[in-house]
Amino acid sequence: MKVGLLKYLPVTLVTIIWGISFIATKVVVSSFPPYPAAFYRFVIALLVLLPLSKNKSVLRDLNAFWAGFWGVTMYFVFENMALIYTRPTNAAIIVSSAPILYVIFTHLIRKQQTTLNQYLGSLLAFTGVALVILNGRLMKLNPLGDILAFGSAMAWVFYTHYILKMPKHDGIDEVFAITFWGAVTLIPFSMLQDPMFSSIIKLTPPALIGLLYLGILCSALGYLLWNKSITLIGDRRTTNAIYFIPVVTVLSEKILLRTPLTLYTVTGTVLLIAGLFTFEKGNIKRQK
Repeated sequence: MKVGLLKYLPVTLVTIIWGISFIATKVVVSSFPPYPAAFYRFVIALLVLLPLSKNKSVLRDLNAFWAGFWGVTMYFVFENMALIYTRPTNAAIIVSSAPILYVIFTHLIRKQQTTLNQYLGSLLAFTGVALVILNGRLMKLNPLGDILAFGSAMAWVFYTHYILKMPKHDGIDEVFAITFWGAVTLIPFSMLQDPMFSSIIKLTPPALIGLLYLGILCSALGYLLWNKSITLIGDRRTTNAIYFIPVVTVLSEKILLRTPLTLYTVTGTVLLIAGLFTFEKGNIKRQK
């Protein structure tokens, strides 16, 4: 593998890990309410990161607090609340709009130059994701649920914004601090659904395996890989990887359940790749 391609390894790995996470989450929430389930996975992540973290002074960084609040707590709170009022397909499509929202956010707020090709590429990639997720079905609007899903997408935009304000964001100490504040700010929401955290007694072997996957791979390793990718290839390129997460989910389900690929899945994936290629052309043009 060429050295230049190695920098894309972290984002590739985290995309696959997070794409499969929806299957693990489905198993876990069959035993626990959604918010306590999210809390437990980040507690596991903390236990993994704790012996590896040497500098706990990062906990005092206000940006680490806000990154944990938006990227952990509010992301999952908005997403789980959205699923109460809207269909999973709606939520998946809207959350996948995070890269477009991030491009707009960096253009308007951080005054980052954006070309027409980058906007066109983002729109093309988003259309491809929508095709893969809907798979020929019509999208029925559910205003409250859909607005909450947009909240989840914006929460990830704010997460990226705040980690970029940290002096260093891709180290174990920094990810530990982000995870710590995410778990702490999840506690009030978790107590709303399970005041005494008694749901832990319902732990089954499949749920335990799912929690370990979510805690160790998706949370501890996943956030490290994501933040490292931002350092290696930039915030916009890394955020664009969100487009691939539902595609990985759909493909992994088809492989595990041995269901055939549909024309919508193939067409959507092609559009997604074409959109990212167009975005990258715009990125090169902007740099020149």
